[in-house]
Amino acid sequence: MIGEREADDLTAMFREFAQMCEGGLPLYHRLAAATADDREVADRLLLAHPDQRQPMLLLAAVHDHLLAGEEDPLRQWYPSIVSRPRAVGSGDDDPWPYFRRLALDDPGVADRLRTRSTQTNEVGRCAPLLPALAGVATSAPGAPPGGVRPLGLVELGASAGLNLLLDRYGYRYVRSAGPAIEVVPGAPLVLECALRGPHLPPLPTGPLHLASRVGVDLHPVDLHHRDDARWLIACQWPDDHDRIDRARAAIALAHGDPPRVVAGDAVTEVGHLVDGVPDHALPVVFATWMLSYLSPDRQAELVAELGRIGTSRDLTFVYADHPPRLPGIDVPPRPDGKVDDRPTALVRVDWRDGERSDVRLADQHPHGTWMEWLGPAR
Repeated sequence: MIGEREADDLTAMFREFAQMCEGGLPLYHRLAAATADDREVADRLLLAHPDQRQPMLLLAAVHDHLLAGEEDPLRQWYPSIVSRPRAVGSGDDDPWPYFRRLALDDPGVADRLRTRSTQTNEVGRCAPLLPALAGVATSAPGAPPGGVRPLGLVELGASAGLNLLLDRYGYRYVRSAGPAIEVVPGAPLVLECALRGPHLPPLPTGPLHLASRVGVDLHPVDLHHRDDARWLIACQWPDDHDRIDRARAAIALAHGDPPRVVAGDAVTEVGHLVDGVPDHALPVVFATWMLSYLSPDRQAELVAELGRIGTSRDLTFVYADHPPRLPGIDVPPRPDGKVDDRPTALVRVDWRDGERSDVRLADQHPHGTWMEWLGPAR
């Protein structure tokens, strides 16, 4: 039987999610706010694995049910499904009664809660990741003067591995003054990122040299499996047209030549995957909004394992996540001393000849729509 404290935690998570959606995501704001006031609906997350009891899983389970083609009245409010969605309102314009019925009574939604995990394979996060990797490639031991060292990418929590394909995308970095900076113009998918602050990130002048790329995920997504590919869309916010369009375009690009993603635990497998990086390349392990799904103890164990690897081989770890969600990791502060725990922090950790150094490279939007580079490239 659910305890009072656990029930309060679930409703509090939905209330926090509703606040995050306020102002720009009317559908999910309404559904999350109503769930926060309806303990019976919030408790449906108890069907999920304890590590997956997040508001997004319930919202995605219902979204996927609708994307699968179910003719339910709730479809009318989803911009990801209909071209002219119904405005979220009150009375007859309120989607909540229809959502509540599906959440409580539909066996397909219940099955998704039991068997699925959130898979927010957000390719927009590649926009801040690109300069982080460019800085690693130019400063790594063995990089020729004015050149770059090949990198071997290992992604933790890779989902379908769409972020491992960052060199296939184009980028447009928009400045408040001056023309936008374009990288790989003319690519089939162009990711746009607004630059904030006085510092320009170290954007590459040529292609990254990737000697290898591999990901690990507890439940990898097979893009050739229609239900799995659709689940990636279900985990996006239906109100956010740009995210939906990016995800669909990235899936289409990856479908013919998807990256390798192995099933397994990140902490257990990372050593084996780093061993597979060719000797001439620098291993770069990266994670974007995956670490916060680990317990504090597992976060600490991951960093300890990377430190063990770093005693015998040069290694870089790049991660983007929300600092308050990383109690098991010592997230470095902003170099300017400013205290702000709201943005996602982009952090680089190097092990060189067994010595560790950490730097907070940037603060960014969790989906990479803006970035504030915090200092000159190393």
